Amino acid sequence: MKTKDALEIEVTNFGPIVEANVDLRPLTVLVGPSNTGKTYLAIMIYALHRLFRGSERRVPSRWRGVSRRYPPHDWSNAQTNRLVSSDANVKLLLDWALELYTQTEVKETTGTFPAPLPETISSLIQPLFDPKGGFDDISNAEFARCFGLRSPAQLIRSPGATGAQVVLRRHVDKKRKGEAPFAYKFDISKQGRIRFSTSIPAAKQLCYGRDILEQMKWEFQVQISELDDVDRQYLAFNLINDLVDSIFPYVVGPVGFPAHYLPADRAGVMHAHRVVVSALVESAASAGIRPASPVPMLSGVLADFLEQLIALGDFSPDEHQRRDNLATHLEKTLLGGTVHQEEKTKFAGAIPSFSFRPNGWKESLPMMRTSSMVSELAPVVLYLRHVVRKGDVLIIEEPESHLHPEMQVEFTRFLASVVRSGVRIIMTTHSEWVLEELANLIQASELSESQREAINGNDIALREDEVGAWLFQSKKRPKGSVVQEIPLNRESGTFGAGYDKVAVDVYNRWAEISSRTNEGGGK
Repeated sequence: MKTKDALEIEVTNFGPIVEANVDLRPLTVLVGPSNTGKTYLAIMIYALHRLFRGSERRVPSRWRGVSRRYPPHDWSNAQTNRLVSSDANVKLLLDWALELYTQTEVKETTGTFPAPLPETISSLIQPLFDPKGGFDDISNAEFARCFGLRSPAQLIRSPGATGAQVVLRRHVDKKRKGEAPFAYKFDISKQGRIRFSTSIPAAKQLCYGRDILEQMKWEFQVQISELDDVDRQYLAFNLINDLVDSIFPYVVGPVGFPAHYLPADRAGVMHAHRVVVSALVESAASAGIRPASPVPMLSGVLADFLEQLIALGDFSPDEHQRRDNLATHLEKTLLGGTVHQEEKTKFAGAIPSFSFRPNGWKESLPMMRTSSMVSELAPVVLYLRHVVRKGDVLIIEEPESHLHPEMQVEFTRFLASVVRSGVRIIMTTHSEWVLEELANLIQASELSESQREAINGNDIALREDEVGAWLFQSKKRPKGSVVQEIPLNRESGTFGAGYDKVAVDVYNRWAEISSRTNEGGGK
């Protein structure tokens, strides 16, 4: 059930995928046989987050130092500087912002958000959402890095395809029927180059969020009438970037926020991460620009996972209190113990170690001596406690790995509670138990709270439009896979991923073997 403002990702001839058109939901599930492209799509989404999530920069200001998130790689800085070099633009922006600020402060109006920008302001900042020169090279390096390849050309489906394409689309105005979407397109050629292009719709579609009002409380601690021209330019520069920050999530949806990737081999990394040399992390950052080497390259998703493990503890837990409560809940209900990060030693570049203390024990176990279930889920605990914030995306490959079916169901419920906390989830899975419990959670959303309380384990629920399941199916011509949404089957109470066919085939073989045995065919 796609929502009108969904972020659509269209993929053609990418890796094993012939074609796919996926819209990202708060919980997005990628299902299908092995080698059909689930991980390819998940990593590609992560690469898009890396490109569009923005970066932290310090803004020069005479009144304060502000750390803010610009659009990717500061592509708009030069254009912003050009805008504020015009006195007319500065006056237009400051007059509008001051009026909005004054109305909010005096009249205490709240308004409805997202709110449309005046067309004069929209036209002014609309070009800031169109990356200019150099983004081809940035995209080229980021795609290669995330996949651990020397050239994006290796991402083109083989055999037969002459190029690949990834398109990001986002409709930002729900009320306007047939409006053109914001579109960002990446064309990958056999020569190993990425050509980036954009389609920016009418400026009147731009909307800003309530967060801009909070920013203005800081911006207008000064009297505009007392500022000289240079200070007015600084203020206009800050306000433009506040606006871009506020509008950006409506333009690119969830990829405007950070994503964190937990790869399928995370358990092995938890066991042996201390012996992985930091140079491996650095090598992934230079993917695509290093000379050829026979040494295998570390993929960017694995390098980033290692880097996050090394940096754990450098984040303030106060910023993640609600997620920390979820991490504690996971420890209590599934792990039966607590995950600990040992203190780093004093020498530079030290790598932390992790341990697990079962309930009732006085001493902790090194992670390599714990069960595979603990090693699989420990990164989830650590990320929720130290890294993930509201609005972020957590990508998890095969969360059911090494989990007993009962624990798979429990962990699925837990992931639903993470989604409820404001964190988006993308996961790949081969588990029928996961899909069936997701179906239960959706159908439970149609019950009242009192009705749900009477059902064991149904204190949490997700609406149907909050969950999207996508099936990767192999085809022979052209060779590759096609991705289609799996609708929830109300009669069977699950998503039709083809697991029932496997169960029927196994049963039929058993029946045939039993029949022949009864006929005396056995020895």
